[in-house]
Amino acid sequence: VKRLRKLSSPLAKKIVLEIGCGNGTGARLIQKYFSTEKIYAVDLDEKMIEIAKKKNDNENTIFEVASATKLPYESDTFDAVFDFGVIHHIPNWKDCLKELKRVLKPGGELILEDLSIETFETFFGKIMKATLKHPYEEMYKLDEFIEYLEKLGFKIKARKSYCPLGLIKYFAVVAEG
Repeated sequence: VKRLRKLSSPLAKKIVLEIGCGNGTGARLIQKYFSTEKIYAVDLDEKMIEIAKKKNDNENTIFEVASATKLPYESDTFDAVFDFGVIHHIPNWKDCLKELKRVLKPGGELILEDLSIETFETFFGKIMKATLKHPYEEMYKLDEFIEYLEKLGFKIKARKSYCPLGLIKYFAVVAEG
């Protein structure tokens, strides 16, 4: 998250969304490193939302059950949208990106770290692929993901690829809507 802060614009006093928030760890990190005014954090799993609510001590974070492909928010609501490794789980990832673009204010930022199908081509990635359930057939290549962001009207402000210890490939992108 510290890396993403360096790549993105300041978000103090801003309203943000995190998709696929799980147990709420990402929302806590967003608050710690970005000092946002309000965080809306969504996940499909009701149990995860319950856990996140119990673990959360920040009254400015709202956890809700929702799908990243059909968000319950008005258009142009958020100053930034965060994704910490969620979009690669979504078979209809293009619908997700369209929805994120819709709820993002003009000039707002999509801030993400995620995986692409290339992740699962390394030796370690092949082991992961054999043991983890993902929608591999629908998963995007990194260049395809970037091209689709641009097609939607996002301007790529920063793009970095990582492969620590040669084990798992992932990427970070900050894109302006």
